[in-house]
Amino acid sequence: MTSPNVTLKPVDSSEMPEFKCRLQDAFTQAAHEAFPDFPEVIPPERDIDESLAAQGAEALQVMCDGEPVGGAIVTGDGEQMMLDFIFIDTNKQNGHYGYAAWQAIEARYPRATHWELVTPYHEKRNIHFYVNRCGFAITEYYNDRHADPHFTPEEGGDYPGEDDGLFKFEKNIDR
Repeated sequence: MTSPNVTLKPVDSSEMPEFKCRLQDAFTQAAHEAFPDFPEVIPPERDIDESLAAQGAEALQVMCDGEPVGGAIVTGDGEQMMLDFIFIDTNKQNGHYGYAAWQAIEARYPRATHWELVTPYHEKRNIHFYVNRCGFAITEYYNDRHADPHFTPEEGGDYPGEDDGLFKFEKNIDR
């Protein structure tokens, strides 16, 4: 199957509550697949709000044929960028939207020379996607012996499996 033709559209303030719910639904479904008894919705809204308040934050709808199929929150200064969240709506997964969305994100930030993101160790599908499809490299493994410097111990563990480790991914782009 060829990649669908997707575009990116900034999230309008009136769309933000629905955007957050869709993001949480996609992440929670993935967590429940790995941890069926996990009772919480993830990410907590405070994590989404924190991301939206970061320098250069932009919330983006991933659109296909005029309809939202996913979204992303990207932060950074235009050159050093962080993919805080990316998701495909649960009813649109396995439709090749993820790779098309990543290509659109890269195209939206043509000055970006460095991208980073973090994902839990158990998210094998994500790991495959970032490394084998998008060209990221795993550069660190955060765990109880090597803490993520961005979080205090009290902040860790909000996500299922997070206590067992997170992979940091990086992608450098020669311009």
